Amino acid sequence: MINTEAQVFCPVLESYRGVVLSTGVYPSYGDISAYHMSACAIDTAIRNAVCAGGSFSNLAILDNFCWCSSYDEKRLFELVEAVKACYCYSIGYDTPLISGKDSMFNDFKGYDEKGKPVAISIPPTLLISAIGVVEDIRKVVSPEFKNAGDAIYLLGETYDELGASEYYKFLAEKEGNNSIGNNVPKVDLKKNLKIYSALEKVIEKELINSSISVASGGTLIALAKASIGGMIGCRVSLKDIPGVFSSKESVLFSESQGRIIVSVSPKNISSFEKIIGRISFKKIGSVYKDNKFIVKDAKDKKIIEKKVEGLAKIYHSFSDNMEQYGT
Repeated sequence: MINTEAQVFCPVLESYRGVVLSTGVYPSYGDISAYHMSACAIDTAIRNAVCAGGSFSNLAILDNFCWCSSYDEKRLFELVEAVKACYCYSIGYDTPLISGKDSMFNDFKGYDEKGKPVAISIPPTLLISAIGVVEDIRKVVSPEFKNAGDAIYLLGETYDELGASEYYKFLAEKEGNNSIGNNVPKVDLKKNLKIYSALEKVIEKELINSSISVASGGTLIALAKASIGGMIGCRVSLKDIPGVFSSKESVLFSESQGRIIVSVSPKNISSFEKIIGRISFKKIGSVYKDNKFIVKDAKDKKIIEKKVEGLAKIYHSFSDNMEQYGT
């Protein structure tokens, strides 16, 4: 699989065993909490790997610190907080840190075009990579919706966690300010472990047709990516989804960790729900073949109706702009 939240390779062509690779990174979260930035990066890298078919039994992680001057007491404190989270969550998930890289003192001092002194430092950033063995690549799950009639489920809980999110970045750019919010996503290790373990089981039993991690941009963006990937429509209602939140914006764009969107064939629904019955989940809709992307809010009011082709055009336009800047 390529161009997804995780990639799976088959290094030995005569074998069905593969290698899964994934990443997690949230540099903007560091503006609120370096500890939670680090925790979310670990959680996302692990979630992405498990969504594709990786297993906790042979999953490891790597850290890549990209930091500015630790002579600055604030930056040094943030570095210590990030390392604390690496310890807590690598131990908690039983995913050892087997390697990594530290790129420190990414600071520049010089002059602008008018000869005035300038100082530029990168934001404290931690990139986490996850790597593991996939025992049978024939059971790998990709993120896109595939079959009309499949049920769509949201696993995990949503909270008012929009701090430093893509939604706040959009608002800040639109309104011309630097507001980033307050409530950065936090990782509930115990709950997420149960969710990821349940996901492992349904993938092993081949009960789901797609699986996508809810990460940057929130639930709405994950749904759109799943529809664009399969070029197939869906009907979704975000009424009564699990969690505690106070606004429509949180339902759509919160970046709460631990959440996954899966699609399930009708014939597998009973077996699927039996396995995930002990975690928070909600059936939120179905896959449709008419190529319409329709989302309703908690009051059953239609808030989005768009053809999938239109979403794809927007997506590729954005991607082209990113390539223009070498990102």
